[in-house]
Amino acid sequence: MSAKMEYKGTDVEEAIGNACAALSVGRDELEIRIVSTGSTGIFGLGKKKAVVQVSLRKELQREAGVEEPSGVLVAQGEEQGAGRPAAAKKTAAAQKKEGGQPGGEKKVHPPRKAVPKEAAVAPDALEVDEQEDVVGDPVSPEEMEAIRQDLARILELMGCPSAIAIEQDQNNKVHAHITGEFTEVLVGPEGQTLDGLQYLLRKIITRKFSQKVLFALDAGDFRVNRMQELQERALRLAQEVKETGKTRTIPAINPAERRIVHMALQSDTEIRSRSVGEGLFKKVLIYLPGKGRRRAPRKRRPGSEKRQAQDS
Repeated sequence: MSAKMEYKGTDVEEAIGNACAALSVGRDELEIRIVSTGSTGIFGLGKKKAVVQVSLRKELQREAGVEEPSGVLVAQGEEQGAGRPAAAKKTAAAQKKEGGQPGGEKKVHPPRKAVPKEAAVAPDALEVDEQEDVVGDPVSPEEMEAIRQDLARILELMGCPSAIAIEQDQNNKVHAHITGEFTEVLVGPEGQTLDGLQYLLRKIITRKFSQKVLFALDAGDFRVNRMQELQERALRLAQEVKETGKTRTIPAINPAERRIVHMALQSDTEIRSRSVGEGLFKKVLIYLPGKGRRRAPRKRRPGSEKRQAQDS
């Protein structure tokens, strides 16, 4: 059986074309098996390439007097050299002199095609746009409508078609606001579903547009109510810290919500707040100055090691 080689492309036709170009043969000279037809993904995310397995037709191999080893090879089609007739083999020294490889014919690599570099993707604006003084690049009405349509399509796929209003503020930040009967579902527990939608839209935007686009998503009155709730919780916990001296913690929240907490407490000189943890979502500690610092190791008194040894 002939060796099979795999080639990829954005679709099946391109994958077959890549195989023909790499092997310098026509399509009718190949036996082709489609491994995967690929996928265009959704909104530019989750794309998968098409994959085909090809080999030279058996009758052409017989005419050429070549019998390939069995197996599947990668796109370069590098030969393994096993299973060939002894008469067809040459010594390693002779083939090296001729520029070939031991155990087979000359090793020929298909010409490498220039792979276009992907367009530079703007950094995800998930954390950098949480400051009020950050200014984004202008977004045209056509681009804002494209963002609205993408969001509308996602909501339809979720089974939650809703009305969407979209606008741009003085800092060029795009605000999308969802209203309708599915608002509670789209917000989710503690706003997790809404944050997930916002994150997905930001990823789509960075893929579609080359400029720096700041984007925020809200549903109903969630963001306004959430801000008030976080401010009240921060002030309440700060008061508990003053009364008990014990550190209080707000569970992991996103950068925008952490900023709300820090801003609510920044004028209070008696307590401190800081974010701890790794990744996007972090906890916020509210504590008295000095309470959050790591204590230095205590010095042992002379002779304590000897007394400890005797006690043991």
